[in-house]
This record gives sequence, C-alpha cells and structure tokens, in this order.
Amino acid sequence: MILRGLRSLLIRGALVAAAGALLVAAAPASAQSLTFAPCKGNTSIGCATLHVPLDHADPAKGTLSLAIQRRKAKGTRKGVIIMLAGGPGQSAGTLSPMQLVPAALPGWDYVVLDQRGTGKGALRCAALDTPTTATNPSGTAVSRCADQIGPNRIFYGTRASVLDIDQLRVALDVPQIALGGVSYGTYVTQYYAQLFPANVSHLVLDSPVDPATMDGIGTDMWSAVRGQLAALCAGTLCKGITTDPVGDLAALVARSNPAGLRGTGSNVKGKPVTATIGGPKYPADLPNYLVAGDLSYGLRALWPGAVKAATRGDMGPMIRLGSLAEYGDGIPVTEISSALFMSTTCADATAIWTSDDPGEVRTAKLDAAYTALGDAAFAPFAIMNARATAAASDCTAWPETSTDALVPGPLPAVPTVIFSGGQDLRTPTANALAIAGRSPSATVVVAPGWGHDLTDNLDCAGQQVARLLAGSPVRANACADVTVKLTMAPIPAPAATISALSPMGAKGTPGRVAHAARFSLQDALWSVDAGLDAGLQGIPGVRSGFMRVTGLLGETARFSRYSDTKGVSVTGALTLRNGALNGRVTVNGPGSMDGYLDLRNERSRAYYSGVIGGTRISIKLR
Repeated sequence: MILRGLRSLLIRGALVAAAGALLVAAAPASAQSLTFAPCKGNTSIGCATLHVPLDHADPAKGTLSLAIQRRKAKGTRKGVIIMLAGGPGQSAGTLSPMQLVPAALPGWDYVVLDQRGTGKGALRCAALDTPTTATNPSGTAVSRCADQIGPNRIFYGTRASVLDIDQLRVALDVPQIALGGVSYGTYVTQYYAQLFPANVSHLVLDSPVDPATMDGIGTDMWSAVRGQLAALCAGTLCKGITTDPVGDLAALVARSNPAGLRGTGSNVKGKPVTATIGGPKYPADLPNYLVAGDLSYGLRALWPGAVKAATRGDMGPMIRLGSLAEYGDGIPVTEISSALFMSTTCADATAIWTSDDPGEVRTAKLDAAYTALGDAAFAPFAIMNARATAAASDCTAWPETSTDALVPGPLPAVPTVIFSGGQDLRTPTANALAIAGRSPSATVVVAPGWGHDLTDNLDCAGQQVARLLAGSPVRANACADVTVKLTMAPIPAPAATISALSPMGAKGTPGRVAHAARFSLQDALWSVDAGLDAGLQGIPGVRSGFMRVTGLLGETARFSRYSDTKGVSVTGALTLRNGALNGRVTVNGPGSMDGYLDLRNERSRAYYSGVIGGTRISIKLR
C-alpha cells in the first residue's frame, strides 16, 4: 500500500457498510483457461491475461484485461495462494521470485493480479493525473474526474473485483484458493471470503482494514494516536527528548491550527527553505507527517524530537521531517490510479449521505457528523486536521456513494493469520483484533515496533505464512521481538543555536561548537533511514547541507556543509572499517571558530580529537 497525501487515510478503506445491507448470492464464475508464458525480463515468472466482463451482470458491455503473474510451485502442487495489493488503485507490480516469503512455499503456486482499473489497464482521468491533484484533490477536480470517466465508473467497485478473483480461481482450475492481501487488499479478501466461503482454503490478512470502522472519517485511526505515541516513548525510549509526547503534540496543534507556524529548515536537497506548517491553509500537515511514519520507521523515530523542538519555537526539525514525508509520498501518477481510488473508495464508502443528495446537503451532513463526534474524538488533533485528511471530504464531490459496501460478518473456518504493526496508524491493531473476533480460526501476529505492511518486510511474518500453508501452527509471538527500541527508537532534535549547548571537549565557545559538530555527525547517522525510506541516498541536515551514503553496503558517510545547529556545519567523510567508523571532518563555525574533528575507534577506545578556534578538542566516547 502507498501513502496518498493523507487523503490516503483511506488507502486502507475508510468506508462504512450500509446498515442492514445483505450480500446477495454471487453467480458462478464462467469457465476460462489461462495461457502462461515467461514474463519479459523474468523467465522464472509466468505471465498471462485474464479477460473479465466490465459489468458482471451484463457481459455484453465489453471486457477488461487483467495482468496475471505466477510463480509455479516446486514439486507437486498443493494449492494456489493469491495475494492482493493495497490501494485502491495500486497494481501488483512486478512479481519477485522471493516475494512474500523466503523460497519457502513448497507445493504452492504464488499468484498476483492487477485488479481492475490498475496496471496497464489503469482507470485514468486527466483531472486527477497530476502530482498536485492526485495528492490533494479539490472538489472540482474530483467532480471533473467522474465526468471524464463517465457512467462506466460504477463498474470499478470492490464487489466487481471480487467477482474477477473468482473467475481467476476458475481459470486456474482449482476448487479453492488461499487468499491474502495487504491493507485495502485485506478488505477485498474479506469481501471474497464472505461471498465465496466455500472457495477459500486459507486467509492471510496483513495490516487489515476492518469494514466495521469504515466511516469515511477514520475514527479508528484517530483513536489510536494517543496510545501509539505513548508506546513510541514507553519507558526510557524518549529520555532526554520528552516525557509527554501526547501533550507535546496537543500543544503544537493548539499553536499551529489558528494561523500556522512559520520557520526555516531544509528541503530534501539540503537547501534552506522557509515554510509554514499547519493553520487553516495546511491543516493536514501534522497528521500527514505522523502517518507517513507508518511506512518509514526512520520518519517515526524523528517525530517526538521534531514535535518537542517545534513547541519551543524551532521549526527546523519539523520542516525537514515534512520535506522527507512529502518527497517520499511523491508516487508517480503512472503507478497509482487516482481515478480508481476515487471510484472504489466512494462506492465502498460512508453512508453519511446518499447518492441523490446534492453537494451542499452532503457537506451539511458531514459537518453534522463531525460536530456529533467533537474535537475529543480526534485529540490530540482537532476536527480541522481530521477533516483535511478524510476520504469523506473528497467523496462529497463524487456522484455515487455507498453502492458496494461490505457488511462485516463471520469469516470462514479456515486457517487464518492476521498481521498487525503496533505502530500502524492506518490500520491499528484494534482492527486486527476485531476481525479475529469474526473468525473461528484466526491467529493474530503483532510486531510492536513496526508500522504498515509486515509480509513484504519482516521475515518473521513471511515465515508464519509458510507455516500456515504447511499446516503448522502459526506462532502468535513470532514478531514480538520487533520492538520500537529495535526499529524506531526516537531521535533527539538538535539545538537551534550553540548558546543552547553545553561545552564539550573544551571550555567556552570552542566546546559549544564542538558539541554542535558532534551532534550533526550523530544526527546524520541516526536519521539516515528516514532519507533512505524517502528514496534519497542520504539525509539533509536540519538547517542545510547533506550527508550521502556511498559504497555497496553504505561504507562511507560523506558530509557536505551538513548543519543541524545555526552557524555550525561539517564537511568530510567517516568510513566504516571492521565495524567501526573513523575519519575527519572540517568544522565551519561562527567567526573564527573553524577547525576540524577526527573520529577514531581503536579497540576499546573511541574519541573525537581536533582543534576549533585554535583550542584543542578532546571528546571521549568510550
């Protein structure tokens, strides 16, 4: 799954089932065979095309072509597992021979498909196919997109995709499939399992969407914020940063919402920028930056320190964090169908209004829904922050609503594993537990220090899928060691000025400059994961400059005017040899406070030594 601005709080669903709606019986899938041929550029994977009706109720309206990829089982085939991508709007991409689990699915064909409206046959509309409108669509752009697609937009809901999947099952010539998905893919999986329970042999739900919480507003996410921030700073994890991450955020929201907070930081190239965060013009900024950490543990680690600094008036750390979050969210429009996102989201979505309600009535009903919930439902954020990110806000401009929603019901009694990240705000662990309550045979596996999407990232999750398919018991504690301390231990923010620092390695100003330089080196090494997660080769400094990682395994950290504290920057390189960093950086300080620092690791000894402003510096590390 991907992050779309944070209107993508709905990449996980954000829909609600119409009260009392019933799933009608599905017609049997028509017979069709698939011809697989080696995929271009990857002969170990087979590619085929599945043709499905545009309208399953009236096949005469034409067909759609869905791309299918298959990694064949080794040895005698025991079954087929089909895994679904998130979105809605995301294609399955290129199947890797090692995807999902280590080689370890003996006897199982592994199949992925581009669901209708994704991939080469993606549903497109010019109104949303620009980086700006795809990330933050206006009501006008949403309405224009619906007009550009035309009346066929009603054939791109989840139910239609579910019927496609059953045609794929028939074409694969198997009576049952193991079915799984990530994020929105779990919503499709549950829909299929409820509609075709006899056709399912196993279920895999990774970062699951709970249909019962799909209210278009994301109340499940907002109610998880406080607990997840507390867990992020549990015990001594935020020592020296904050004792109250929830209170810090509440204070920052209270300061930023009236008019926004303006300050100077750096962009992803390390260039100084002046920016405004929050306020009536940008109310989605802070929730967007927090939720971006679901997919980047590096960003989540920077969050507590950046918030604390902002409460003290230093916006630099938050501006850098925001630059990384927005850059990492820059998904090319060719890789996601924004049109499908809207058509599926709104068809599966909230029942706050009806399709017949005009725009002003929809807006009034949405206003009333937020008023009824009150700011307390979104604390430490406020209604204005939540509304700016809500799928329901976009769907006020989409013609159809609540035409395809899934009523949550019992899942079939088949082997089932449900994965959840304890730091996942998109699909909180409460969702996984609620879904497990509808399954007579589900095991929930929680990774406390992970965010969204476990099976593509954690061996402990992939191994449990292999156990599930092998008929072995799934281990509920398999990912318990993936803790916040291991993955996203919070990182302190730097001091804004050297006057806020104590001297280090020497007395007076030279010691303060040395402290700022040493912190910049540490910050770059601690924070580099946030830059790599965003698709960069390193990390920008908080004020300016850049640290780039070079070497096949990241053996050298090269600093170019890297600055975390105003007036102090470092340039040079630290190289990793035999598990230890060594190197020299020049230090550019205020006035005559220039010099250098050498980092040396010698057996049990590690230290910085050098000269700044003509004063000898000696900092013992161990």
